[in-house]
This record gives sequence, C-alpha cells and structure tokens, in this order.
Amino acid sequence: MLKSFQIRNFRLFDQIEVKKLSNINLIVGMNNAGKSTFLEAVELYASNASPMTILELVESRQGSWISEAQQHPPNFLSNPIRHLFFSHKLPDIGEQGIIVGEISSTSKINIGVAVYQIKSDDEGTMKRIRISAEQLYEDLSNIEVILVAEEGEKTRRILRLDKDFREIRRGSRVVYERQDSELKYKWQFVSTENMPNRKLAALWDLTSLTSLESEVISALKLIEPKISGVAFVEDISKGRSSDNRIPLVKVEGIDEPLPLKSMGDGLNRLFHIMVALVNAKDGILLIDEFENGLHWTVQPKVWEILFHFSEKLNVQVFATTHSRDCVNGFDSAWNKYPLLGAFFRLEVKNNLIKVKEYSSETLADSIEMEVETR
Repeated sequence: MLKSFQIRNFRLFDQIEVKKLSNINLIVGMNNAGKSTFLEAVELYASNASPMTILELVESRQGSWISEAQQHPPNFLSNPIRHLFFSHKLPDIGEQGIIVGEISSTSKINIGVAVYQIKSDDEGTMKRIRISAEQLYEDLSNIEVILVAEEGEKTRRILRLDKDFREIRRGSRVVYERQDSELKYKWQFVSTENMPNRKLAALWDLTSLTSLESEVISALKLIEPKISGVAFVEDISKGRSSDNRIPLVKVEGIDEPLPLKSMGDGLNRLFHIMVALVNAKDGILLIDEFENGLHWTVQPKVWEILFHFSEKLNVQVFATTHSRDCVNGFDSAWNKYPLLGAFFRLEVKNNLIKVKEYSSETLADSIEMEVETR
C-alpha cells in the first residue's frame, strides 16, 4: 500500500507530493487542477510504466490525433508520447523525465528518453549500446530513440519514439515487453463513464459463485432492496462480438430478469464500483468522479462499504469528486474509520499545482464552517 506519493513532470504536474496516504483517499480540486491526472499517475506507477498503459493514457485524451491536412512530422520530438510530459515536451536525452513513486522510496520510476546505437561486436553479434547526447552528434548511424523506465540501477526499454505512433500502437518490434516489467500493484479503474461491458463481464465471472457475490448483491440493495441476483447473458442482437454480454438483475415480484441499465444510473454506478472493488484485492482501486449517478443519500453508505472492504480485502482506494455531498459522505464514514482515511485538495497557485492535505479534524471543521473544500 502506498504511504505517500510523488509526481514530477507528468501532464499538469511540474512537481507535487502527498506526504500521507491511507486506505481510502479522496482527492478534490477545481476543474483542470489535476484530479484525474493524479489517478493516471498512480495507474502509471502501478503498471510499472507498461507500454500498454502508456499508450492507453495517450489515446484516452486523444493525444494521438493526426490531421489529414497536415503531415505528421517525422521528428521523434513530435511523438504523441510527449503529451504525457509537463508542458507537452519530451525531456532532453538523459535528463530526468516523469517521476512517480513513494517520496522516500528507492523504487520510484523515472520515465525518460535514451538513445541506443546498434553495433556488432567482434563475433558479429548485434547489440544495442546506450550512448550520450554528445556521442549522438558524433555518429548518427543505426540509432534508435527509446522511451525508457529507470529504477535504481536498472533501466528498461519501453518503446521506440522514432517510429510513427500508429506503428507503435500496432506493436511489432517497436514495443518492448520484458519479464522484469511485472506490475507494482494490480489495479482496477472505474472512469467517469464506468467500465466497458466486456471488462465488467470478465470481472463478474471472477466474482460470481464466490463469497463476494453476495456482498455485491447486498450493496445493490442500498438502491433497490428487491434485487436478489445478477447474471451476464449474451445479447445476440449485437452479433457475435466480444462485447455482447449484458448484465441482468433478478427483482423480487417480477418474473423476468431486467437489464441492469434499465434500473437507473445509480445502480449501474454502484455495480461497477463494487465489482471493481472486490477484484482489486491486495491492490488499488481508482474511481474518477465517485458521485456520478449516486444520490447524495446513498453516498455515505457507499463510502462505509468502501472503508469496510478496503480493510477486509487490503484494497487502497483513490477517488475524485466535485461534489460537496460526496465530501460530506466521505467525512461521515471517515469518522467511523479514523485510521483509514486521507483527504487532500489540489490547488492552482502561480500557474503551478500544489497539494493541501487535511486531517479528519480540519476537514470536519471546514465542512462545519462551510469553507470551500472541493
């Protein structure tokens, strides 16, 4: 479990530090203060800077767009990966790049740019040799520009930057997958738009017929007390696609099962959160805009469920919100689990983002005095 977190040179963040994290962490702040970016940074660290996560982070914000009216420049400096870096600029070769990890830990990851030259040794074996920026200008032959992840003395090649992004996305020989790039943490991410149906169905398959299935059903009863079961079935109207399984719910007093989506946004949101939660055991759960679809009267109860299962399943939760009701609900649950919560606000000052951390007492006082905490 992360006890603190540091981010440098990532998207909106030049440099921020959160000194104290806990089981359940709520992040607030105005628009464009970096709430979703903080979740992305945690995901990047949890994935150990995996190529797939990096590519998905770029594409999730349409950073890889290409205009028909303008040819994409071949220079590696224009690679869409640059949008992950502060000021949308790749670091110079060998300079410090994106830093993510615990503040005092030696396991922080530095994601930067390196250059390798392909040379053959005396036996004719081709090898990649890392060279400095000075050496690069001496000899430009057989050069590869690589995005690398450095951790301590270890360097791992991630993907090539001197190739067209579309070719990088397709994989082939420009993306490096190595056995030593295992995850830091397993994680689940519930975005503002919830999870894709295909992923939700796969996670439910891992949950159903286990002891945690009844816990998910019990949570759904907060919104609809008559629900007694959930099942995923194939919707043949969508053909044989891999995304054609939909969730149905059994409701007492109604003979036929009903599509979960027909039961309202709140029930759908709660189902996504609960399924992700129970499948994040011994890992991390990320929830962007926690309050989406959830009525304010339900939110304190959902927070209590998260606090309870975070401790029971050893899940660390990071959530964002814009809602005062959500903050109030979190505060109510935090008071019942005083050792398991953390709350901080991202603030923009002098065009840089800073962190303001709250204790349970200062948050309660701020709410009582109606001081803006969102």
